[in-house]
Amino acid sequence: MTINVRNRELKRKRIMSYFISAAIEIIEQDGIGELSIRKVAEKAGYNSATLYHYFSSLEELTLFACAKCLNEYATELPSYLKQAKDMREQYLLNWECFCNHSFCHPDIYQVLFFSPAGAANLPAVFKMYHEIFPMERSDSAAEYEEMLMEGDFYKRDYIALERIIQEKGYDIPPEDAMAVIEMNILIFRGMLAKMKDTVRTLTVKDAVKRTVTYMEHTLHSYHIG
Repeated sequence: MTINVRNRELKRKRIMSYFISAAIEIIEQDGIGELSIRKVAEKAGYNSATLYHYFSSLEELTLFACAKCLNEYATELPSYLKQAKDMREQYLLNWECFCNHSFCHPDIYQVLFFSPAGAANLPAVFKMYHEIFPMERSDSAAEYEEMLMEGDFYKRDYIALERIIQEKGYDIPPEDAMAVIEMNILIFRGMLAKMKDTVRTLTVKDAVKRTVTYMEHTLHSYHIG
């Protein structure tokens, strides 16, 4: 890479960081529903046409802004998992950490994992986010990177569940493993939808506790653990 090419790339990432930071600020102050190309461009000190040189759409920019929340989860995850005595505990603690973050920001996690743009582009966006903001990358989360960067929620949970099966030497039919994954994802999505309600009947703490307890029951019903 020549010096000129390297400088152009650095400039591109720097300007992208201005737009992403502006989008994050708008989300934190007004909510994800208030995000628009015009608002982000104005806050970053550019016009809308310039923004489109760096992002193909509002959806792409939104994903980059939402990646900050996912990064906060990734940074905290290793300290959660240190408490685990085995892979079953690690699986449940992973979910506990994930629920703690996602139930605090249900709209953002809905975009990240359950929107067409999120499911298809999350790995590439998360990787680029760390290239733009390298100081935010957590070295301690490196061993969980495969799972963290997986946009397909079923594959993501399979990676974690497979570790339990391998550690314990369980002989579990693939269809039973997929049933566990599907039930736990449905449990999570149901609670996430509940936390998106404008009138909440549960605190984040209670929602996390219920979700993880239901998931424990799912594992137990298939004799996992």
